[in-house]
Amino acid sequence: MKNKFQLLLLLFAHVSAGIASGIAMISIPWYFTDSLDLNSAFSTMFGTVTFIGLFWGLYSGVIIDKFNRKSILEIINLFFGILITCISFYILYFNPEKNILTILVGSVFAITCFYYIIYYPTIYAFMQEITEKKNYVKVNSYIEIVGQTTTVLAGSLAAILLSGIVIFNFKIKAWPIEKILLLDGISYLIAGLIISYIKHQPKKIKILNDKSIIQRMKVGFKYLNQNRLILIYAVCSHIIFAFLLVELFTLLPLLIKNFFQKQGHLYAVTDICYALGALLSGLFIYKWIIYFNKIKLTIILIMLTSLSLIILISNKYIISLLLISMFIGIANSGVRIIRNSFLFDNVPNTFIGRVTSIFNSINTTIRMILIFIFSLNYFSVKENVADGYIICAIILIIFCVPLIYYYNKLKSNCII
Repeated sequence: MKNKFQLLLLLFAHVSAGIASGIAMISIPWYFTDSLDLNSAFSTMFGTVTFIGLFWGLYSGVIIDKFNRKSILEIINLFFGILITCISFYILYFNPEKNILTILVGSVFAITCFYYIIYYPTIYAFMQEITEKKNYVKVNSYIEIVGQTTTVLAGSLAAILLSGIVIFNFKIKAWPIEKILLLDGISYLIAGLIISYIKHQPKKIKILNDKSIIQRMKVGFKYLNQNRLILIYAVCSHIIFAFLLVELFTLLPLLIKNFFQKQGHLYAVTDICYALGALLSGLFIYKWIIYFNKIKLTIILIMLTSLSLIILISNKYIISLLLISMFIGIANSGVRIIRNSFLFDNVPNTFIGRVTSIFNSINTTIRMILIFIFSLNYFSVKENVADGYIICAIILIIFCVPLIYYYNKLKSNCII
């Protein structure tokens, strides 16, 4: 495998970035739900941030295809790391009142969302640039294992630290939110520092200065208009990721608190089970592709995820929650690896940034609609969160229909 050392450094940086994003993306929703009792307000904020991210996602695709991707990764980690570190120090030393504190903590979550929007398309585009085609699935698996596992484990640890826990008479005192945010910021800075040591010279200079942003975006839309099967697969297969983000940040905290009537430690354990599932998927997905092509395996995993959600809300056994969370981790991670490998095989590297940004913006729109629906106070009352899971199960099935309908065309016209 070529560029082994560069890939190794990239994976180490990905670990640190995964820790950073996990701390914010998992602990802050629980902080709003459990400590502040503001789940509906958080969902509304999340929906607003998602709406803004729709436009940021489109523009980020232009950035990814125009500039050195290694430099983009370095700059965003250093910039967002400094920003979050400054916020944590402000909270630590000035002890703001509750309303200001809520805004500041919410802003860290928003910052993390904007980081996430540009970070993942950039790291995948950079990886495609420095990886041989025959190693796409394998390296995609590495990125997925590292990213999903570290993100969820770090977030779960942060959720435990927020609440505190006693294990065999060993007591871990609850951390204040500002210390958790400080750890978050430092993790971003470490990732940026590691990336700065990656030696990479782009294969060719991207000459896009003579085109406006709109014209550059049109190139991506034109490419997809000419390759509609790629558009159909990419959008429909991405639904499982949309579900996961919505579930993780809006539904799961309510499911733990209202449906299972448990505390933050179960939320953390549930996320750990998800991470374990993601790890298993990353280890075995390339073997499954031997027996099932990418399209068929995508359909199977999405359909089984839909079924698992119905099973989840049909009982209140904790073991059921944990096993289904593990399976959702397997399914989401598996589909992400398959999907990214499919895009690498079928989309040229010169278009990958703009094309994936269009897919992400469509996915963002879907998430935004779901988030605003689930921000209604109805889902926060008693066990009504179960209805949210039923809605998600139906949506997963709906997005599977085009994949089934166009299966033969995808199989014969795309590299699978």
